[in-house]
Amino acid sequence: MIESRMSRPRLTAAIAVALAFTAGPLAVPAIAAPAAGTAAPDAAAQADSALSIAPGSEIVSAGSTGFLSSGANADVRWTRYSDGSSTLLGRDFGQFTQTELHGAVSDTVAMGDDSFTSASRVVTLTDMASGATPVQVDLRQFGTGYRYAGTVGSTVIATFVNASNTQEVHLVAKTGGSVSDRTVTGLPADARSIYTSAASPGSVLLQYRTGPLDHPEWHLAIVDLATAAVTDTHAVGTRGGDDAAALSPTHTAWIDADLLGKAVLSIAKRGSSEPRRLPLEDAYSPRVGLVGDWVTYANSTPLSQGDASNQLIPLTAMPVDGGPTRRLMDHVTSLTPTPDGALLAMGGTLDKGEGVYRISAGADGAPLVELIASTGEPTKVTLLGHSIPTVIDLDRNRGQAPLEWRLSRLNVEVAITLRHTRTGQTAKRYIVPNNGDSNGPQRANLTWDGLLDNNGRSLAAFNGDYTWQISAQPYNGIGPTLTASGTFKVTRKTAPHDYTDNGSPDVLARDSSGRLWREDTHYDLPNKYFGGVPRKLIGSGWQNYNQIEAVGNLGGASVGDLVARDKSGTLWLYLGKSDGTFATRTKVGPGWQNYKRLAGGSDLTSDGKPDMVATDSAGALWLYKSTGDARAPFAARKKIGSGWQIYNQVTAAGNIAGSAAGDLVARDSSGVLWLYQGKGDGTFSTRVKIGGGWNVYTHVVGIGDGNRDGRSDLYVFGPNATSYYYESTGNASAPFRARSASPVLFDNWQSYNHLA
Repeated sequence: MIESRMSRPRLTAAIAVALAFTAGPLAVPAIAAPAAGTAAPDAAAQADSALSIAPGSEIVSAGSTGFLSSGANADVRWTRYSDGSSTLLGRDFGQFTQTELHGAVSDTVAMGDDSFTSASRVVTLTDMASGATPVQVDLRQFGTGYRYAGTVGSTVIATFVNASNTQEVHLVAKTGGSVSDRTVTGLPADARSIYTSAASPGSVLLQYRTGPLDHPEWHLAIVDLATAAVTDTHAVGTRGGDDAAALSPTHTAWIDADLLGKAVLSIAKRGSSEPRRLPLEDAYSPRVGLVGDWVTYANSTPLSQGDASNQLIPLTAMPVDGGPTRRLMDHVTSLTPTPDGALLAMGGTLDKGEGVYRISAGADGAPLVELIASTGEPTKVTLLGHSIPTVIDLDRNRGQAPLEWRLSRLNVEVAITLRHTRTGQTAKRYIVPNNGDSNGPQRANLTWDGLLDNNGRSLAAFNGDYTWQISAQPYNGIGPTLTASGTFKVTRKTAPHDYTDNGSPDVLARDSSGRLWREDTHYDLPNKYFGGVPRKLIGSGWQNYNQIEAVGNLGGASVGDLVARDKSGTLWLYLGKSDGTFATRTKVGPGWQNYKRLAGGSDLTSDGKPDMVATDSAGALWLYKSTGDARAPFAARKKIGSGWQIYNQVTAAGNIAGSAAGDLVARDSSGVLWLYQGKGDGTFSTRVKIGGGWNVYTHVVGIGDGNRDGRSDLYVFGPNATSYYYESTGNASAPFRARSASPVLFDNWQSYNHLA
């Protein structure tokens, strides 16, 4: 497939060019080393000595003293080799790179009187080397039919349809006050759609079609500007595009297509009508050049554009008579010849970056590549910086954390891996900045949801040390995949029902065999879904206890703890170890058989430590204030209420009503659930009715903050695996939203006889 210079297709990841002789494919190696006996240029010195050119520029033409470029805003500017100074000459309608429109292979620049240059009628020629007064060539003096087609040296080329409806090509020149107009001879009478395609000093290459419009035949013709005569012609299969042809004093090269539509690179010696034709895999927006006895070819591949839909062909050189190829540049966007037989290419190499490169014949005739003007941009994807905090507090923004990397370009797919150092658990995410994962230029953004991946389910991220790593793979195949890494730390405040140090509630369940299981939960914020990860076995022998209660952080560590009462009435403390397991039990004390119910985890005294309450058979409510010392976790008991014998379940719910302290919820024998809002001094406000129907649940667990909104929530469990999640509202008059079904502890639910 051949596309014209005006198209900018999206290009693919790097694929070797399948340019082949009949005998087999030609390899495209890395950038060629200098020939034997030739000193290798120092890359740093070469970059330091290079001139400057604005990013986004394209090379248009080149002379002996400087080169012409078109900026991203279509400014046309001449830059001098000697000192890097530049002159703004005008602005085009668009960023055109067809060399001949602005003057080829000389220091003479052609500017038209129309921003769409080919529509110009008056052409101003400025000799940038001599600084002489510009010369105006007015094509209107020959009538209205002259159409501007380009300039080579000081010769203006125009097309004209005469009275016989035959299209002519005219060479117009102005010397002093006299104007000459010569008609090119040797073109067929039915030549149509004639335009300039390439040039070398003293010659211009024309493309034209013959035959009917529905079955045109395309041709190339070399015109000697001195004689105004066609010297060589070649038939081409299809129109190759304005930059798909090249001309030198010795050769002509072009890319067209065969009868099957496959791209073909053709090379012909001047004076010969028999070109060498070599198949070329998928040429999109092709660029062709000639340097001595070498031909160069590439796809025009913008650095910051392109995806996996088309093929990358880097700038590659091959001897015109055949032989191994050399990779000259990693990509090019525009290419133009110089008067001395070299080429200037806009593009980049991985070691020197983006800019204008000169490609000339070395001592052995092979092409050498030199950076002459730099944009200051890297060609390979480069990490310019990042905004990853050293500490990420996942209590903020509901557990979400904005992460940002600044890349030299965004046409990449970025794979991000966040790894918890202690456990090795990871979160892998993928972003495509060009598809919207960007908050501005050069920014690749990820809002981390605070979750890790766990065998197809999500797991709340653990506190502690992490590493981050990004891999940014260029969509257009220009350069290698960027990899970079760093570190950060995740922190949260202690959560009362968290035993794994990841901030999310864990639910404990004992089965009929006496085994204790732990299931970690997580909240899917976008989908408002409270779920869990596969349960983990803590241990066996827990049938020896008739009460197991999560009591929050009694021992001063970063996770919650557990108390269990055995059948003799002794209370035991199990301190959390931060990995989901518990330390060896320590005795709190005997005599706890007098209590019917225990409830722990709510801070009832506003000292930042979780307290515990107990109800006895007489209905008294006792407060056990936490000391913060695991060796003696509770202060002496204090009676804070009576009449609690009416309740068959009491739950320390945390702060669900928005006051300054933790709360309790209690269910009476008729199934009504009541709220006791803590006042912060160990006592409670007058109870508030939450609602009826709670007797359908066998367990009501105050799990803490399940959805990361800063308020404590409830998890309830009933027969037939009817488990639900209740989000708190912070409003004492209506403390919970409507329940939502939850699959937490769904596995083997029928065997559970105690939850905490």
